[in-house]
Amino acid sequence: MAPIFKILVAVTAFLALAIGPMPYTVPAEAQDGAPAYPGLEDSLQDLEPDIREELLEFVAGNTLFVIYHEGGHMLVSELELPVLAQEEDAVDNLATISMLSADTDNMDLYLYHAMTGWFLMSEEDYDALVFYDSHDLDQQRGYRMLCMMVGADEDAFLDLAEELALPEDRIENCAIDYEQAADSWEYVTDPFVRDQDTPAGKISIVYGDAPDELRTLAASLQENALLEMVAEELDTFYDLPENVTFRASECQEDNAFWDPNEREVILCYELLGGFAELYLELLAEEE
Repeated sequence: MAPIFKILVAVTAFLALAIGPMPYTVPAEAQDGAPAYPGLEDSLQDLEPDIREELLEFVAGNTLFVIYHEGGHMLVSELELPVLAQEEDAVDNLATISMLSADTDNMDLYLYHAMTGWFLMSEEDYDALVFYDSHDLDQQRGYRMLCMMVGADEDAFLDLAEELALPEDRIENCAIDYEQAADSWEYVTDPFVRDQDTPAGKISIVYGDAPDELRTLAASLQENALLEMVAEELDTFYDLPENVTFRASECQEDNAFWDPNEREVILCYELLGGFAELYLELLAEEE
């Protein structure tokens, strides 16, 4: 955790007023049918084993958050849950709450990497600011996630919040924010909670073929069983009305989404490549 934390502190030092979002986009190579991330597999294999492991942890943490986020969209859609304000904020909160509820060192590390990802996806380009998007700015999402973390467990995350310059008066209200978000999700989902401790078998997992340049990331996804982790949790906790699929797929774009027509949460392998490239750029800046 230490190397990326040091760089993150340096990055946030110059994120002054408003930093714009860097949305995932289709690389030009992918649009012509060429590999989305040419040379990425070679770059991963060239890394020292411990650095490659750190990169895979970073990708896993961000990917797990995305799966919980899209799982939140699935719950809103399938259970017809009421949502006040932006749905994107609500499912961001669900993803953070779900990861915090595990209360393990491994999950805390995943959560840390996911929070870090929002800051690293910010860019110092005021012309790129998009205030009408359905998502908040990346830096806003990072700070909201950080506030939820310190609100849930001040002992574990207070030092991190202070290092990232979260103001003291904001920290004082983070526990309220966390409790409000957690209570709200508990309230709206209570009618659909199952009184069982095993999955209902409503969510199936499908792994499509991954592009060759993303094979290490795809193998890590399966090894860490991230799709299975979220699917088992949601399938155990909630009484879903219909069968749902969690699918890892080649999409020709860096993306993840809930498809209500097909009842599928789609995780694009290319998104894993985007997270990996983000970390590689970070390593290059450190040199």
